Amino acid sequence: MPPLDRGIGIILLAAGRGTRFGGDKLSRDLRGKPLWNWAARAAEKAGFSQRYLVCRPDSSLCPRAGWEAVINHHADEGMGSSIAAGVAAAAPKCERLVIALADMPLVEPGHFRDLARLRGTVFTRYDDGAEGPPAAFPKKAFAALQTLTGERGARHLDLGETDTLIPANGHMLADVDTPAALDALSR
Repeated sequence: MPPLDRGIGIILLAAGRGTRFGGDKLSRDLRGKPLWNWAARAAEKAGFSQRYLVCRPDSSLCPRAGWEAVINHHADEGMGSSIAAGVAAAAPKCERLVIALADMPLVEPGHFRDLARLRGTVFTRYDDGAEGPPAAFPKKAFAALQTLTGERGARHLDLGETDTLIPANGHMLADVDTPAALDALSR
């Protein structure tokens, strides 16, 4: 795919504790590659040139070439602090951001690209009707995103009118929270 506009970035959240998994899940093998590499590779294929990987200070992850590591010193507070840290790092270079989870290895590059190219705030629609990540945000939402703390994500902010994007394949939204989920994807 051709590169996206340089003002569009992606933030991959990889600073979770993996408590339901029992530890560092993102380094675990999924079909010959570390779990987080699947989401990273999809972002690369989608054409993002501005790429940010938000990690814990004690993370074992080593960013791939072309990724900027963002250390979240407040990672134990929850996902909100990771979103805030990623947006703070990316805001000076970006006009639009896609925020995705590193434990969602099946998201297709086309879905990331669609989120990047739409306008306004866009959440992904899940099969059960819920809305969540991956999601995309315009620059006017960056200040609000940087106020996030705790476990609450961007869906809990008042961002005005939002849209949703229904993925071509709902299966791509599988995330890995437990060893059983990783085993299921490995088959």
